[in-house]
Amino acid sequence: MGLKYDQNDYAIPRGRVYFDPEVGGVNIGEKPLGNCPGVTVQIETTKSDHFSSETGLRQKDASVVVEVNRTGKVTCDNITLENLAYFFSGAVESVTQSSGTVTAESHTVQSGRHYQIGKSSANPAGVRNISSLVVKSGDNVTTFVAGTDYEADLELGRLQILEGGGIDDGDAIVLSYTKAAASWDRVVTGAQSELTGALRIIADNATGADRDFYMPRVTLTPSGELPVIAEGTDFVQMEFGLEVLKPSNGEAIYVDGRPATP
Repeated sequence: MGLKYDQNDYAIPRGRVYFDPEVGGVNIGEKPLGNCPGVTVQIETTKSDHFSSETGLRQKDASVVVEVNRTGKVTCDNITLENLAYFFSGAVESVTQSSGTVTAESHTVQSGRHYQIGKSSANPAGVRNISSLVVKSGDNVTTFVAGTDYEADLELGRLQILEGGGIDDGDAIVLSYTKAAASWDRVVTGAQSELTGALRIIADNATGADRDFYMPRVTLTPSGELPVIAEGTDFVQMEFGLEVLKPSNGEAIYVDGRPATP
């Protein structure tokens, strides 16, 4: 009989990625990151070499690994607000706009320019979903005409001063309008430059044995560019640098096969 050889296990890896943030030293639960076209792990080792001095020729007689550094990269194209918050080292917050009437919002304007209605230090993004907009001169004598002196996007709360209209450069104008009750989500950047938590990959390979990866303690650091406007047709991706750490009680990486079917 001929020799028998083991069958090679070729893999085209696929899978779902989950991040479990650490808050106050406690993991709060795994959150799927969504589609991640790439997750890589890179291992670098440092050795300490010993050379014998017992003979005339100095020869290496021992080499010991003294340091292991595990890093990598996570690439995600699921551009949710929560993932954006991870990338911008910020948080997702809910913005609530109460209904009401504004009667004397003043602006000093230039012709041809655009202005955000309702903008303030407390509400830098301004108001949304307004109606009954009236634009008057700063002395409340002249009422300007939409389509001639200005244009407005009431849904976004945007005002454009038209060139050639009755509003001149440096003029003060006063706005009155009604704002509807509304709410939306917003990402606000923060000072935290990296995320600490656990990373889990549940495999669903195109080919090859499914093996699930678990890293109990990692840091994710936003890296690279995030296209905000792009000319091409490529899907937007965000990238995180990955550093795999060894927890105090456990190992750095666990790779689990699947239980055999009874």
